[in-house]
Amino acid sequence: MNRLLEARRSVRRNVNSKAKYDRYIHLLVTLMLTTNMVLILYAMLSITLRMTLSGVGLVDTLPIALYILPLMIFLPLMIRAYYRERTAAMNFVFLLITSVFFGMLSSLLRGFIIFLFLNIIAIVSLFVMGRFRPKGGLRKVGKKGFAYFLLLNMLSLTFPVSVVLMGQNPIATTTGVVIPEIALTIPLSDFDFPYQNVTPTSGLLTEILDNAFYLDFKVLEDDSSSWSNLRTWLVAINDTEIEYIVTLVSNRGSLVGENPETLATTELIVDIYESHSTALTNLLDLSLLNISNNPNAVLFDMTLSIQEWQALMTVTRSLNLVGFGNLMRTSIYSTQLDTITNASLSLYDQAQLSGLDAGLVIESFVIDDMQDRDSGAMRLCGVSTTSLSQWDRIIISCERSRFSFEMSGDVGEYLVHSFSSSIGGLGSLWGMRIGEVGNSTDVLGRTDDVYDTLDIFVNDIELAVGNGISEITIGSLPSLLSAFGNNAIAELKTALYATTQGVATYTFRIYAFRAVFIAIDAFDFLML
Repeated sequence: MNRLLEARRSVRRNVNSKAKYDRYIHLLVTLMLTTNMVLILYAMLSITLRMTLSGVGLVDTLPIALYILPLMIFLPLMIRAYYRERTAAMNFVFLLITSVFFGMLSSLLRGFIIFLFLNIIAIVSLFVMGRFRPKGGLRKVGKKGFAYFLLLNMLSLTFPVSVVLMGQNPIATTTGVVIPEIALTIPLSDFDFPYQNVTPTSGLLTEILDNAFYLDFKVLEDDSSSWSNLRTWLVAINDTEIEYIVTLVSNRGSLVGENPETLATTELIVDIYESHSTALTNLLDLSLLNISNNPNAVLFDMTLSIQEWQALMTVTRSLNLVGFGNLMRTSIYSTQLDTITNASLSLYDQAQLSGLDAGLVIESFVIDDMQDRDSGAMRLCGVSTTSLSQWDRIIISCERSRFSFEMSGDVGEYLVHSFSSSIGGLGSLWGMRIGEVGNSTDVLGRTDDVYDTLDIFVNDIELAVGNGISEITIGSLPSLLSAFGNNAIAELKTALYATTQGVATYTFRIYAFRAVFIAIDAFDFLML
């Protein structure tokens, strides 16, 4: 250590003897401190502003705003102290912390390598030329330092305190003026939850029709029994006025394997679209043969498989920035935008020739990748800004059960409230898929109880309606009946009529999930 300090003093003397070099080093360190501050504030303000522009309420951004506040106060003071008096201690720590973050973020945003390199130069320069000893008497410095420390901690506490208080008290109330179009999903094979057979009896069909629900038949494309189940239902409702849509789901899980290293590749997306194309032909030529009650639309599911969703949520939940960055960069750069756009448009053209409205089911993070009209994370769902605008309808997957499984507990009603606030402003062609209603056990044996009462479920529906959602798909009819009995459909309708308001509390985990993808969108100019 003594040899290091002696070397530091020697270098300092040499630099001080050359005023020009000393001035350049001083300006470089000041510039890097300022650049680091600007990047941090840009990230925070971008998240806050973009969230607000996407329809999320200002109160939702309060914790981030309270986090920015102490930074906006103390960072300029620290930089000013260095510029005037070369105060180094806190600035040295600041540069070290930001360098660690830049290093982790550079796995996704390679442009941060440039800032990391310059930061390292600034850290060495600051260590050599900065003043680490306090100026003035120890008593004076101690009092001043204690006052700053106390103020900083008081301001820093506003962030966690606001998160806790907002999570315990309502932050938003919406009023649903009308009951939206609600589709009851009927899974015809194993998906996230095991298949449950529901027989289309005349009594059940009458109850569905009388309560003005329509159906969403979810078909696994490579499962013959799933197609057989679909045909059974189509024959049963053929002479009724029940409206329905068909959602075609590729076996994406079998295509990616058990431990996917990426969330998408060009080959994977093309294979999924080809599977959809074959399934559409099968639907038109076989399933709808001699069926006069045709579907209102056919939807193509482009959401992640369970394995991919778990891979994404594992690195997100654990705040593993390196793992998240590597996963996202590998996935984004493994997809050729022109190829997947052409595949999407080709499938849409095929659907148009059939005379059916066609749409996509995509992940919620696509919403947060749309603001600057580029195509980043949305590629994981096989779409681009060009192809997305062509489809007749878009359904966003906001299934509370699915999020809660991977986020170590119920994410609350804020999931639906937050995303519906954004989706509601996109127009009537955009809808939401929520669920799974009732107590269910998924295919991995995990118990789902986020919607263990109809009141909780109806509250989420009212939140979505109050935020402007006109089309809602709920999962699923089998779980609804098994959890709440044979009269569940009528009871759900009665509850919807009786409830006119939805109330939401805050869940920072969901806000942070959205913030991650918004930050990627804000810094994509650094994704070299």
